[in-house]
Amino acid sequence: MGKLHDPVEALALELAGNHGIDHRHQAFLRHTAGFGVSHFAYVNTGHPPPRSTPFPYYVETNYPEEWVRLYVERNYVAVDPVPLTAQSTPLPFQWRQALAQSPHGARAQQVFDDAATFGIHDGYTVPIHAPAGLALMSMAVVDPTMFEPGSATRRQTLHLLALHFHLACERCLAEPPSVPASLPKLTPREREVLLWTAKGKTGWEIARILNLTERTVTYHIENAKAKLGATSRSQAVVVALGMGLITP
Repeated sequence: MGKLHDPVEALALELAGNHGIDHRHQAFLRHTAGFGVSHFAYVNTGHPPPRSTPFPYYVETNYPEEWVRLYVERNYVAVDPVPLTAQSTPLPFQWRQALAQSPHGARAQQVFDDAATFGIHDGYTVPIHAPAGLALMSMAVVDPTMFEPGSATRRQTLHLLALHFHLACERCLAEPPSVPASLPKLTPREREVLLWTAKGKTGWEIARILNLTERTVTYHIENAKAKLGATSRSQAVVVALGMGLITP
């Protein structure tokens, strides 16, 4: 029997090294299509815009140009519950949940109503909090089953795909790298559990793969998080990948 397709591993391989925007977008959309992703917007406040753009920070998107123009003209960023929620949580979230909790009421609803005229109704956002600033990947999702309780594993995979897109952008946007005084020293087991985490495995699954208890897996992940200055497993994976401590 042939090896099962792993979209996370496949995207990581396609985005390894530095590539142009078109390559990044095509690869990301190809591997997220099966999860109902139609459009996306990647925002990184830690980098300036490449040229004269309507945004004061770095943005990559395939949203319709007319929707982007309308969004900017009406200053929707001030009331859009998606970027506002991303500022206050490290956890991925569904757009409709953010809208339901928005204090901006009718104005926030208007953002969603106008987006709907462009076929954008709901989505999933992955916030990425880093010392340089906030980054986020917002994905318009046309498949409503993605938000059902039984689709938690699919959402976790989408989360990891967004993180790999972020890492690819960071590599391309980075200044000439300076060599740090010393890299965090992860043990072989800490690297191993982080690598499996990067491939979308849960603590229970990693325990089965490595013949460990789930408590032991959690112990190694928590140690790795502390060494990397990370507040979540996903952030630990991002930092470890960015430093070259693990390779998918």
